[in-house]
Amino acid sequence: ESCKTLYLLRLFFLCVCVCVCVCVYIDLCKDYGEAFERVFTVPYEAALLNCSLVNEYVFEFLDTPYNITWYNQRTGLEVTGEEDGAIVKGTKLWFLNSTVEHQGKYLCIVRTPDKCYKQATVLLVEQPMYRECGRPQKAPQWLQASVNDNLACPLRDYTEGVESFSIQWYKGCELLQEGPKFIFLDNKLLLLVLDVSPKDSGFYTCRMMFILGGVTSEVAETIECEVTDAVSLRPRMIEPSKENITVALGSPFEKQCRVFIPGTDVHMVILEWMYNQNSLDRVYQKPTNETHVAEGIWLERTLKFSSVLPEDLNVFFNCVAYSSRGNIESYFKLQPADQDLLLPIGLLLTMLALLFMIGAFLYRVFKVELTLAFRTHCPFLYESTDGDGKLYDAYVVYPRFHEESSREVFEIFALKTLPQVLEGRYGYRLFILGRDSIPGQAVVDVVEDILSRCRRLLLLYTNTSLCRPEGVEWVERQMGLHRALVEGSLKVALLEMSEVSDPSSLPESVRLLREKQGAVQAWAKRRRWKFWPTWSDQRGTEKNSNAEEPLAFFSLPPHFWREVCYHMPVRGKAKPHSKRNMLLNL
Repeated sequence: ESCKTLYLLRLFFLCVCVCVCVCVYIDLCKDYGEAFERVFTVPYEAALLNCSLVNEYVFEFLDTPYNITWYNQRTGLEVTGEEDGAIVKGTKLWFLNSTVEHQGKYLCIVRTPDKCYKQATVLLVEQPMYRECGRPQKAPQWLQASVNDNLACPLRDYTEGVESFSIQWYKGCELLQEGPKFIFLDNKLLLLVLDVSPKDSGFYTCRMMFILGGVTSEVAETIECEVTDAVSLRPRMIEPSKENITVALGSPFEKQCRVFIPGTDVHMVILEWMYNQNSLDRVYQKPTNETHVAEGIWLERTLKFSSVLPEDLNVFFNCVAYSSRGNIESYFKLQPADQDLLLPIGLLLTMLALLFMIGAFLYRVFKVELTLAFRTHCPFLYESTDGDGKLYDAYVVYPRFHEESSREVFEIFALKTLPQVLEGRYGYRLFILGRDSIPGQAVVDVVEDILSRCRRLLLLYTNTSLCRPEGVEWVERQMGLHRALVEGSLKVALLEMSEVSDPSSLPESVRLLREKQGAVQAWAKRRRWKFWPTWSDQRGTEKNSNAEEPLAFFSLPPHFWREVCYHMPVRGKAKPHSKRNMLLNL
């Protein structure tokens, strides 16, 4: 006998320990308090409790595995569905044959791999009034007079998940039949009342018979219907508008829920903010403020934060408007305010300025090389020179007034080296005065005629050829050349073959052009580019005794020839505008 008593004591303590562990685990779940809506039923009818935690405002239920457990808070026992008349199906707990003992709070526990949520739902089992055909709890709805309007059966949630169902409508205790006054819609979930009049007010009951799990049960709801002349429409949620709001951490914040109910003087709309009940000391909602206007009623309810904490960020704060014509809801989320962008913006602007300066510097240094490369690889972007009426790419002219020691070298460069490179290597066609002109022709006539047939003018000069009086007189005597320099009727490239120490001694037209566009300077600024010997070197040592050799034997810098090609006409492949216009006209 003592062993049996000891066994019972051990079993009792084990049960107590299990209950304590379950309670401690449940207490660790995030608590959403009690559900706003109570579930009402009468004895021997069905009752449906739905776990509203399975929605996107609590967790990403579509992508997260979860399971649901129901507990009777009065007994602390889990509702498994094995009890008589109880069925657990998905998120719903069904009582197919309710009794007074079923009344109480039922706790829904939703568990995910890393979190836990809980919420209580209240079930009330009420005795109906003696000889009353309706139910003790009645849902208010309105019909608009003089039009066709409908009543919605509040049992739509019961139709989801059952095997079959049928609905009947009653007014008072009278069964309604479809006819000239009433029409059933949407599987009888809607009752359309034709030509509504004041006598259509009263109590309407929709009764549903259904089969679930092979068991037949029934449930009913009663509607208290009023007929009104005012137009009562479904409320409209103005704000929040599913928005993201930036806010500074630690600062106070408040947000209004604003709902407009058009065309009515009375309403049964309730505003409620849904948020984490654990932060009631810091987050709370003010009473609803109601304002009547000519068009309807404004309802406003403010959700206030005494201070915003990190746990409030990226969380849905939902405002729900409950009404007989349907529930509407919307939400907002808080996000941290943007960080100070002055530093990254300053760094970005600095980098852009630095890149611009580097690009400008590189373009200044490699402008000639970049331009020539672009001409070579993109010839179709430039017009062809074919058919422009020109015979020569350039008119090469050089004064013949030099010191005796350099005259021969200069003429050899002008008559041999320059054509050898530009004509032989690059394929340009040159006209050189003294080489291509007919002996005995007047210089002025040759200049006038040839300049009109050339695309460029190459003027070669040294520090003595144009600075001497006879050089100036030579330029002035060739009026065609002078006009080309001054008027700009022909593009001119100046080839400065030796350093001009006093630019003011140059003819005015050459000096102005030199100041405007510069000159291709053959004399070296860097020693490795130097090719024009100085006269002191010629007189100084025996090492420079070959200073009077033809320029063809000097190592000319490639950069000099690239600059000369830069000033020469572009050999494009695009058709000239005149030809294209002619083809378009055809």
